Amino acid sequence: MRRPEKPLLTRRGFLRLLAAGGGLSLCAVRPSFPRTFDIPGEIHNPSPVAGHLLRGQQSWASFPSVEGKPFDAVVIGGGISGLSAAWKLERAGVDRVLLLELEEELGGNSISGVQGSEAFPWAAHYINIPPQEADCIHELLLDLGVIKGYDLQGRPEVAEECLLRWPHERLAIDGEWVEGLDPFVGVSEREMETLRLFEDDMLGWTLYRGRDGRRAFAMPLAYSTREERVRELDAITMEGYLRSRGWRSERLDWLVDYACRDDYGGLSSQVSAWAGIHYWACRFYDHRLWDEYPPDTLTWVEGNAFLARGLADRLKPGRCRTGCLVLRVEIDGAGLLIRFIDLKNGRQHAIRSRTAVYAGKLHTAPFVVQGLPSKQREAMAGLTYSPWLVAAVHLSGLPDEKGRGMAWDNVFFGSPSLGYVRADHQDPRKDGRATLVYYRPFVDEVERARRELLNQPHAYWVQMIMNDLCRFHPGLEELVERVDVYRWGHAMVRPEPGVIWGETSRWRQRPLGGLAFATCDATGLPLFEEAVFSGVWGAERCLQRLGIAHDSSLKGWGDDRG
Repeated sequence: MRRPEKPLLTRRGFLRLLAAGGGLSLCAVRPSFPRTFDIPGEIHNPSPVAGHLLRGQQSWASFPSVEGKPFDAVVIGGGISGLSAAWKLERAGVDRVLLLELEEELGGNSISGVQGSEAFPWAAHYINIPPQEADCIHELLLDLGVIKGYDLQGRPEVAEECLLRWPHERLAIDGEWVEGLDPFVGVSEREMETLRLFEDDMLGWTLYRGRDGRRAFAMPLAYSTREERVRELDAITMEGYLRSRGWRSERLDWLVDYACRDDYGGLSSQVSAWAGIHYWACRFYDHRLWDEYPPDTLTWVEGNAFLARGLADRLKPGRCRTGCLVLRVEIDGAGLLIRFIDLKNGRQHAIRSRTAVYAGKLHTAPFVVQGLPSKQREAMAGLTYSPWLVAAVHLSGLPDEKGRGMAWDNVFFGSPSLGYVRADHQDPRKDGRATLVYYRPFVDEVERARRELLNQPHAYWVQMIMNDLCRFHPGLEELVERVDVYRWGHAMVRPEPGVIWGETSRWRQRPLGGLAFATCDATGLPLFEEAVFSGVWGAERCLQRLGIAHDSSLKGWGDDRG
């Protein structure tokens, strides 16, 4: 239903709204958990007021006239997609570029926090060595110094400090910790045979190339084969694929669900088979391929904020403005008219640009971009986003595990959470303290889960987190100094069946005049690599419209960019 038009907030009214917490009520529901913990801390993003200003019709009469000369390109959104777009525009020598970011910190879900002098990730915290075809990812990582060069076989040589240190990961299952994410320890031969069949199947997809010579599951996904047999996998769920192969195993179901929750925030019953297989087949995870190409994990104390800051540091001063909410984008014969508010002072601005890249969450675009075709609006508004809770659990010391060292990634079998990573794993603190970063995706009833995530108080989440952790670390509460929480209401787009290769994918990625929609939401996979690809693609489309000659970073895409 169309809402009645109402005037845009005045500066005084806007600042009053911020001060009042946006009018969002907190449900002070008494937690119901086996144990109760009294641990200090805070919610670091307490009131998502600014984003709610996008909703509803506004009056633009109060906005000032257009300021200054037109920009060549404006990037809307300062996450990995937006930073990658600005990075490419900068490298191509574009003079007038401006990046507008809603939050005070660049990086999107690749931001970090600090406790004392120690950093930790607030969300995305690792990548893997990109496969050979991922040209734009290699170019970016070379520029950031993560990849130092290549050996005679063309395999990347990575900076030593970026490689994940040992021990990598472990799983709490059947009352003990086992090395690796292996839920098949001690199972029957029949269950082991199911695992071997699954691994062989995923290896087959890893090696498979279509008749067009492309890998079945490439990274970026746009480089994948166009073969219909492969793309049809996007029409069914990953669970449906497992059942079609005759595989019924509680342990295998958990392993595949874990992978889907980790990368996509959904279960195998909610994620397309194409996306589910992509998790295993796009990288060379199978141990039988390790000598051919490395699958190593790359991580940093601050997580992927290391990469975000590296990109931001390569931009010229004045290119970025944080704390700026873009409210309206209009497209006309002269280019684009962009109106935004500076959230720091409530001032309204209007600027013009010849081109632009929309690198924000795609579900916001229908509220902002004027003139979107109805099918494009529906495709963008129809995406499902998984909410996530991330918590930094600050410890005075590590729990006594009787000689078993804590790994970087510590996973709980049967838990709704993904467990935790030890933030200082790459560089352990000399004072013995540590920060465990706890991850919990909400996979069911996402609208209800999102409301709960935003409405429940800090104490509620402390009870949930600590009751989960203490099942595997009895007495941990004696070491916990504080628990800080970050809530991601729209953390990642979920690649449900049809999202990646269906009709809506073409509409989501369709440019509108001089505006390119460049975010991993447009491609359908919420991955760092997809965000980089999308941002670079958006920048190159701007360069083409501007008539600026450039060396493409997307050579692997080929001539047929469908």
